[in-house]
Amino acid sequence: MAPKKVQPQGAQTLEQVEAKFAAQTTGFYEKCMDLNTPQSAVCVAANHLLTLRCKLLGMYGVAPDAKWTAAGSAGAPAQGGVGSEVQWKSKLTETAAKKAARPLTKGEFVYNTTAVDETNKSFTSTVSGSLLSKKYSSVEPQISKKLAEQTAARAALQAEYPEAYTELAAHEVALAPAKGEKRKSDPLPMGDKNELNHMMQMLLSRSVTKDDVLYTLTTIEGEKPSYSATVSLPTYEGSPTFQGAPASAKKDAEAAAAKVAIAAFKDAAAPLIEEHKAKKARKNAEDMEKMKQKHAEKQAAGITA
Repeated sequence: MAPKKVQPQGAQTLEQVEAKFAAQTTGFYEKCMDLNTPQSAVCVAANHLLTLRCKLLGMYGVAPDAKWTAAGSAGAPAQGGVGSEVQWKSKLTETAAKKAARPLTKGEFVYNTTAVDETNKSFTSTVSGSLLSKKYSSVEPQISKKLAEQTAARAALQAEYPEAYTELAAHEVALAPAKGEKRKSDPLPMGDKNELNHMMQMLLSRSVTKDDVLYTLTTIEGEKPSYSATVSLPTYEGSPTFQGAPASAKKDAEAAAAKVAIAAFKDAAAPLIEEHKAKKARKNAEDMEKMKQKHAEKQAAGITA
């Protein structure tokens, strides 16, 4: 009598992996539809999704694609590959040292990290150094000082060493959560501008283009220049325009204007967003059932993929 196969403690069940695959499919769709999502982030999401799909197929008894496994995406973890996340600060230092053909000394890259407000729950960081052509800052406020510095280093690496950045970004995968710890959502917040774009996508019932959401900046002169921004929605009914509060940085001024628009459309967009999520969930469930049925039919017919 064959021994009973025991599932390793802590291993995910087929139902859990199916649910995770459905959720990541929805997340990937949202990233693709949001034209403000960086191409590198879409590549990362695609890598996550394909890796999980390979795992799911394996649980169905279907052999994974040899080329996909050989590439490292579904095989053993590699540096910057599955099972690891890119440490952008260290990669920036390593790449700069390689280009300079010498080891770097402590302090050649300086990170200036500050809290966004008095709550000390959001942080921004700027990295500077003699090997950089200019200062680089984190794209959005982050939930920790470490994340803020990592995103600043990432911005610097992307601008100064694009070839190295592209290679690293293509293989970036988030760390698996520790046992008993829930996986956090995307560490980079959506941001007010992206959230407004998503709202407009729902309200217009189509993908948003650059002509649908327009920002206008005005410089406010003073001892320290500041900025004021308006956001206009020319393709929406009434072509509304919203004025944001002044800010010390251009991107913050635009985000402030977006925040005002978000508040104005929140009630109208909320049911559409929920309906969109429900529709995607239903489609994912239907697609999952079709895929399961297809593989079950192949197995019953003795066909191996």
